[in-house]
Amino acid sequence: MKVFGYFLIFILFLSCTGENLVVTRTKQEQLNLDVERIKGYIIENNIDGFQSLDNGLHFKILEEGNSIYPTTGDTLGVEYVGMLLNGLEFDRSYTNQPFEFILGSNEVIQGWELGLPLIDENGSIILIIPSGLAYGNTSTSSIPENSVLIFRLKLLEIK
Repeated sequence: MKVFGYFLIFILFLSCTGENLVVTRTKQEQLNLDVERIKGYIIENNIDGFQSLDNGLHFKILEEGNSIYPTTGDTLGVEYVGMLLNGLEFDRSYTNQPFEFILGSNEVIQGWELGLPLIDENGSIILIIPSGLAYGNTSTSSIPENSVLIFRLKLLEIK
């Protein structure tokens, strides 16, 4: 009987290949992993001046604007470039037509909702967004699940 038990464990072990392995993490575990990846990215790329919030959002204000800050309900017009940590660009706005959305209406990822009020009109910022404030464990055609995202944004106008 003991031999059969070992045989069964051996067969189960062999059937568990990397293809079948599904890793699940709690939101806090994923956030901790994302923050470590963000810190590693900042160190590896020798960039400084980033600040962070308790929710893991890292940001660097690149340019100050006109001291008019957006509030919930404002329509914002932005230019942006979105990248993965490996430098792959997955999206960008077109400079002759800003992307517009209403702040606080959940039209954009939470990282934008939290990050854009940190800059004023005509200001620019880099946001490094943990996956939980982006698309989480959902993947898109160009963004793998649990991806940390980098956005360079310019707040062109507040309406």
